[in-house]
Amino acid sequence: MELLLVETMSPEDRKKFWEAVESGNQPLLSVLHTLVEKWGLPAIIMCLGDIAEVLSEDAVDASNITPNQRGLIIGACAQVSALSDQVRAEMNFISTHNG
Repeated sequence: MELLLVETMSPEDRKKFWEAVESGNQPLLSVLHTLVEKWGLPAIIMCLGDIAEVLSEDAVDASNITPNQRGLIIGACAQVSALSDQVRAEMNFISTHNG
């Protein structure tokens, strides 16, 4: 069995994170943090998957973006969709086996 090592944030990095969340200097980070606290990360990921599906379809036909932007958007959407599918499958498994 392979051991997965996860790098943890330094105390200084954690302090900077919380300062950014609490100060509102990074509004998107603050809002996302609040949403995750309220709804939970799995729910947010599954909703992002729904958004990614629509966004990737829109990116295919968008005339105001470059091919590189289109590729970036479609690639990011594919990754978010894959993660969303994985979380949804795990949530379904948990609810049918431990619920």
